[in-house]
Amino acid sequence: MKKIISIIIVVLFVSCSGDSTSENQFEPKVTSFNFEERLPENMQTDATIVYSQVMSMQAQMNAVGVFMTNSEWMNNSSGYQSRTTDDWSYEDYNVEYSYDLVGNQYQFLYTVTYQGEVYYTIEGWQMSDGSAGYWASSIDFEALGQGMENMPDYTTELSWTSDTDGLNMEMSFDFGDTMQVFYEMNINNDGSGYFAYTLNNDLTYSALWNANGTGQWTNHTTSPPSITYW
Repeated sequence: MKKIISIIIVVLFVSCSGDSTSENQFEPKVTSFNFEERLPENMQTDATIVYSQVMSMQAQMNAVGVFMTNSEWMNNSSGYQSRTTDDWSYEDYNVEYSYDLVGNQYQFLYTVTYQGEVYYTIEGWQMSDGSAGYWASSIDFEALGQGMENMPDYTTELSWTSDTDGLNMEMSFDFGDTMQVFYEMNINNDGSGYFAYTLNNDLTYSALWNANGTGQWTNHTTSPPSITYW
């Protein structure tokens, strides 16, 4: 547990630590989302389960901004440099961080090692206009040594597109043989939307709502599925 807490501290320092090996840097414009502004107001009280699930997805999306930004930016009259790399250590952990501006796509990669063994990686990309993005992370608990061998590897994937029609998002958590979770969500620009939760490849819950905030929540674990309206 102490080792897990330590790596969390490392991650929190990611956006404010390290010395750049490049003289010039570009500043990524990481998209942040406020789903509360997109959802009909009454869903916070009339559809609390749906609202809490949607807001938890928002937290996951915005959390990636910690990894995709750096706190120090330098530029000059000649423009921005398209490559930046940072490398630093914390106790037994070493963090390597690099990002690229490739055309109109910002790409980033973190590799965290513990005593020389790769423990955590996270990589992804975002369109510079914020219209789409993707990131994937992987944790190998076995790299932490004794006592962690039985912990399942943990991978996460998240992708989104945002356009004049609305926001589409998919998110998955894979715990190996233990559990797989998949979320899907669409929020249209008029406030209507759809949400689905799938556990171990079985659709478990879903919700569909209208622009006026009325909608339905479906429990797919019952036979037949049970529907609750709000």
